[in-house]
Amino acid sequence: MSGRIKHILFVCTGNICRSPFAEGLLKKLMQKKGLDDIVIDSAGLLALPGNSASGLAQKVAAEYDVDLSGHIAKSVKKNIVDGSDLILVMENSHAKDLLHAFPEAEDKVFLIRRFARFGSRDRGIADPYGLNYEAYRFCFLDIQDCVSGLAEYARQKKLASNFK
Repeated sequence: MSGRIKHILFVCTGNICRSPFAEGLLKKLMQKKGLDDIVIDSAGLLALPGNSASGLAQKVAAEYDVDLSGHIAKSVKKNIVDGSDLILVMENSHAKDLLHAFPEAEDKVFLIRRFARFGSRDRGIADPYGLNYEAYRFCFLDIQDCVSGLAEYARQKKLASNFK
């Protein structure tokens, strides 16, 4: 990661749970830190464009004051990848699939847990789709840890006015 980051993309499978959680959380945190000049987006490798965030994802996010009611799923496309400075994936398999389709993005694709404050930085974020409320809540909190670390990283780099 070098240069100023202006656009962050979160990628998961369907763009209805994990990446919307990350997008919504980071937008909220960045606004609180006065860093709302960074574009934050999400997409899915196998998304069905037009789908909303899952019902349980919306419910859990709302409990933490993150509104996903207007989220609309979209697929990862070349123009989105090209326009992103930092692409954070939820699982190592997402990185592999993304780089297979867009090998030119190699220098900007990282596992989201790279920014985790607690626990392993090498594991993925479990997909809660089709599971119960607790699985969604655990996923949200796991992503919240990563996004909080990312927001702090961005704040520090913004103060230094250079991301590295």
